Amino acid sequence: MITLNLIGYAAGALVIGSLIPQMIKSWKTKSTKDLSLGRYMIYIAGIILWLVYSFMIGSSPMIISNSIALIFAMSILILKLRYG
Repeated sequence: MITLNLIGYAAGALVIGSLIPQMIKSWKTKSTKDLSLGRYMIYIAGIILWLVYSFMIGSSPMIISNSIALIFAMSILILKLRYG
């Protein structure tokens, strides 16, 4: 079970890590014109569903990862709405 959790945390770290460069670039440049609003809205809806599923199955790695990913994706969406 520990190995499965480590895989879950590693997967979550990669997903979260993939959002960080875009979040930093958007925040620094104040430019999000090249980002797709639809993509981030769909992505956030997917993260919310994964989060619900995570709570239903009681998976800590998924709950933690999806919660952080949701915060980061929402941050990018807010930047898109503000600067896009």
